[in-house]
Amino acid sequence: MSLLSIVQGVAARLALPQPPAVVASADRQVQQLLGLANEAGAQLGAAYPWQALRREQSFVSTATQAQAAALPADFGRFVPNSFFNRSTRRPITGPITPRQHQWLQAQPAYSSVYLAFVERTGQFLIDPNPAAGQTIAYEYLSNAWARSSAGVPQTAFLADADTALLDEELIALGLKWRFLRAKGLDYAEEMATCEREAERAQARDGGATALTLAPAPVDPDRLNLPDGNYGG
Repeated sequence: MSLLSIVQGVAARLALPQPPAVVASADRQVQQLLGLANEAGAQLGAAYPWQALRREQSFVSTATQAQAAALPADFGRFVPNSFFNRSTRRPITGPITPRQHQWLQAQPAYSSVYLAFVERTGQFLIDPNPAAGQTIAYEYLSNAWARSSAGVPQTAFLADADTALLDEELIALGLKWRFLRAKGLDYAEEMATCEREAERAQARDGGATALTLAPAPVDPDRLNLPDGNYGG
């Protein structure tokens, strides 16, 4: 669904006139719906690590603490434990705490084959300074939950034909209860419905590994093979 279809659908549910346009509309109520739709999309994107927002970033290191190319333009937040130096094939620790970072700065000399990083004021800082030319990669969650009709990622709906990378029905449900709240009407049931649907979507998002408390079934092809000590 596009922004226009989301707003028109919610307007129909609320028995409101369906606007022929949203972004270019001079109607204050339509502009309110636009603002609330963007609020719903932004908060939905920030509430959970959706697979649709997961991205990979890689950059080539410079021999300095601050890595200018490390953070992409649509950076939202890191995916934990996804940081690796592909050149040395070693994991990178972080984000470390400000105390850990300052402790490293206080050492007269510090050297380690394992790098650590911290983000500060939009900078990606690595301790100790890495060698130049190493490829570092990690995964992150994008803050661009919407996209233009041409597929350009965006942090908000900017045109009627824009669509969302997230479940647009969840955005519609979020828009509905926010509109009722803004008008001073009862919105508790609509908000609860939105939260239940969001929980269901989160449970389905990306799948999950199998968990079992029982031993793995015996592989019939290995019945006559010992677990170890093959001998010689």
